[in-house]
Amino acid sequence: MHRPLHSVFARAPAAALCGLGAAISLVARAQTPALAPPFTDVHTIASASTAVPVEEQFDIANAGTYQVTLTDLGALETPAAPLAAVKLAITKGTQLVGTPLIGPGTLQFTATSPGTYVIRVVGMPGVQPGSGPIGLEVGNPAALYTFSDNLALPGAALPNGEAVINDTFTLSAPSGSYTLTMQDFMLPDALTLATLILIPEGAAQPLAILPDPGSQATQVSVNLTQGVTYRLLAVALPGASGAGLLGASVTSGSTVIRGSVVPVGVTQFVKTVALGAGAYTGRLTDLAYPNPLTQLAGVITLSGQLVATLAPGTIQNFNAVAGTYQVFVAAAPAAASPAAGSYSVLVQPSSGAPSLSTARVVSAPGSAAQAYSFDTQVGGAGSYVVNLANFSFPVSLTSLRLATVQGGALLSTPLANAGTMNITAAAGPLTLLVLAQADPVQGGVFDVNLTPKGSTNLLFDATQGVVGNTLTFLARKITLDSSGTYLLNLTDVGFPADFANIAALISQGSSSVGTIYGSNQLAITGKPGDYFVSLIAQPANADQAGTYALSMALAPVPTVTLTPSATQVASGATVTLTWTSTDATSCTASDGWSGSQAVNGSAVSSALTSTTNFTLTCDGAGGSQAKTVTVTVTGPSGGGGGGAIDFWLLGLIAGLAASRQRRRAH
Repeated sequence: MHRPLHSVFARAPAAALCGLGAAISLVARAQTPALAPPFTDVHTIASASTAVPVEEQFDIANAGTYQVTLTDLGALETPAAPLAAVKLAITKGTQLVGTPLIGPGTLQFTATSPGTYVIRVVGMPGVQPGSGPIGLEVGNPAALYTFSDNLALPGAALPNGEAVINDTFTLSAPSGSYTLTMQDFMLPDALTLATLILIPEGAAQPLAILPDPGSQATQVSVNLTQGVTYRLLAVALPGASGAGLLGASVTSGSTVIRGSVVPVGVTQFVKTVALGAGAYTGRLTDLAYPNPLTQLAGVITLSGQLVATLAPGTIQNFNAVAGTYQVFVAAAPAAASPAAGSYSVLVQPSSGAPSLSTARVVSAPGSAAQAYSFDTQVGGAGSYVVNLANFSFPVSLTSLRLATVQGGALLSTPLANAGTMNITAAAGPLTLLVLAQADPVQGGVFDVNLTPKGSTNLLFDATQGVVGNTLTFLARKITLDSSGTYLLNLTDVGFPADFANIAALISQGSSSVGTIYGSNQLAITGKPGDYFVSLIAQPANADQAGTYALSMALAPVPTVTLTPSATQVASGATVTLTWTSTDATSCTASDGWSGSQAVNGSAVSSALTSTTNFTLTCDGAGGSQAKTVTVTVTGPSGGGGGGAIDFWLLGLIAGLAASRQRRRAH
């Protein structure tokens, strides 16, 4: 259960305390793996300025009546820290189950069949410290499942550039005295605010607060117990530069038990790098693309401890022990248009290939240009082509730029618009830097990919949406294992309300395969390979959230049934033909009848005078299917020309026979 923290952070500004609530749910979610049809992907998403929706999955073994109870845990604290808003719904597949809950309480629903159900919660934390945690219980009526989670703003939406540490560890070393340290890395200057607590999980009071309330010391001894789980909680505000870096560590002598580092303000976490023991150099370079940076500084850390300080234009020597290191950089671009710049980082052993070679592009806070950096690997030296595509979805991007960096240098003249760039690259890491600007209301999507010169084989491919705070974007990678016609379905599930706009683009490399607007279906002719489905949505409700469903499967081949009212009739009679079809969009008649027909229906034939075939061919996204029936025509339908002619012929024959007999008699 979430414990009160207001007394611990009594010295911190209210804005910073809001970040503490956000910390509890800022757990990195694994990147969604590539999907292979058939699949159904259902998620609740929210705008960048709204709390991250909560999704909890549970299984029901037996049909029946169940209930879900939502508790606002912050409202139970003293003083109370209630949520500003909260809504809950249950879904099974793409369908809402029961009536959504508005506010804390109990939702009763009927599970008509066993299966997997999902609890979906949207809302906003309140302004009071500690607002955000929720409790969920599924019962029948006894509790079957219990969950705890937190409604919190995404990290990018935290106000004033603040940052939080929310880290837990279980002490596996022997019980005893340890050292708790809070470190301001001065990257590039002192933090405005930095506060850290160490608290046993589930306890009401912390073991330590830093800076110490009396001495203002940033290091203190603490007694820890083996097997107990502890939580490191910290909040920080950037310095005058708008940047900063905060570290927290628990050590025993030179041994680090636990270490965490969080970038503050515009400081970026660049990358982790695994280093072996030995001598290394670090180099930080201003690439001056598209404009020089006005601020650039970096550090390399290990387990929350400073290892090396990086400054542009200088080479930093340091000795490493085997471990996984982290690189952080604080960079600020000039005010020139576009307000963006870039830098590279190289970490290299005394001999051999670089251990880390990467680059990043940054834009100024509030700038219309958004910055994206993509790391990839080139397998062998040679000529390559970088493709930058503006999909004009849902509208064209207003600006799009690309630069390619390897070994701390630009490889070619950057692109100022969508197009292709020829580069000569060495084997090893390669970074693609993109600056994009979109319509703030509708957004846009671009793709960047890498191919060997003269080949269409994609070595790297990434599709990216460019959206503002009122839009949401996500991309799903889809792998098709076989050729065929596939149906892609987009559905607005309607929780907590319908989207104002929702659309999806499916693409492969730089080519758009098709688009869907609103709840709709798209048929595509697919070949084996990787595709991206890009979704842009605009929530229209006060919750600034919505739920979508994407599904894809091979289009089924239509089925056709065709039945005549009789399979054998007399000449001149008619038959009634009745037919049904599935997965068909149109049907066409041929042979004994003709013309376009409904996908289900009936029709009366013309008069039949001979055995006749009737064929109905139905077409759908998955192909065509034909059905043929035969109606046999037999003797006369009673009286008429045919019978009279036969009687006349018999009479004529009889007359001729009598005449011959008279001649013989004479």
